[in-house]
Amino acid sequence: MEAGRVMFYEVRIFDANGELKKVLSPKKLSNKFWKSGEQNLIDFSDKGSSSTDWERKKVVKDEYQLEKID
Repeated sequence: MEAGRVMFYEVRIFDANGELKKVLSPKKLSNKFWKSGEQNLIDFSDKGSSSTDWERKKVVKDEYQLEKID
């Protein structure tokens, strides 16, 4: 598999004692992802209140921030 084309990497699950309990292959993870459909995807759509939250936050000037030149 090419590193640039890998969607999932092998996942190793360990117990509290550090012993390997399960290994999930990239193929198994991919199949599970695509079978689950869109119901488990994160919704990044614009919410009405999220933009107002940003407007309320105090803007702090970073010492490395570029100055606007008119």
